[in-house]
Amino acid sequence: MLDALVSEQLTARAEARKARDFAKADAIRDALGAAGIAIEDGPQGSTWSLK
Repeated sequence: MLDALVSEQLTARAEARKARDFAKADAIRDALGAAGIAIEDGPQGSTWSLK
């Protein structure tokens, strides 16, 4: 269940980055970070883990 929720947020973040809406992408990353979720960006996309 958690994977589905975080994946949805990562998809929204990727779409924001593609649209060059970096403020929205950063806000999503910061919100996930505040919830204890670390985001790692890589060539294959973003992955997440619990802090």
